[in-house]
Amino acid sequence: MKTAYVFGPIHLFGQDYLPVYKHLMSLCKKYFDKVIGTYPDFWDSKETPREFYDRTYDVITKCDLFIGEVSSPSMGVGMEFQMAQEHNIPCIALCKKDVEPSIMITGIPCTKKVIFYKDLDDLSKQLEEAIKEFI
Repeated sequence: MKTAYVFGPIHLFGQDYLPVYKHLMSLCKKYFDKVIGTYPDFWDSKETPREFYDRTYDVITKCDLFIGEVSSPSMGVGMEFQMAQEHNIPCIALCKKDVEPSIMITGIPCTKKVIFYKDLDDLSKQLEEAIKEFI
């Protein structure tokens, strides 16, 4: 069973990114048996911080592809890239055009591709092409 993990901050540049993640998860469901992501899987969790961390670690270290939105700094997303690195999980970083992503994210060996996108249509097209390289 192939699993993808789609994650990133909910608010970027004052804009709500939940619709973006919902769209990306729908796109990934065409290629993966299971898609786990920011919404609804990790949204409004009632877990303790330790339970949340443990579940996140468990999910990331067992997925086949991690897709992370990196347009704005996020300690959590950076930690998730490191978790993926430790378990040789390939990652795709998503970043809005004209934004410089963290050099740590672009330099970590698990980041196999960085997609710079201008809008949701552009992101969808590029991500779909990139996913085909990993399945």
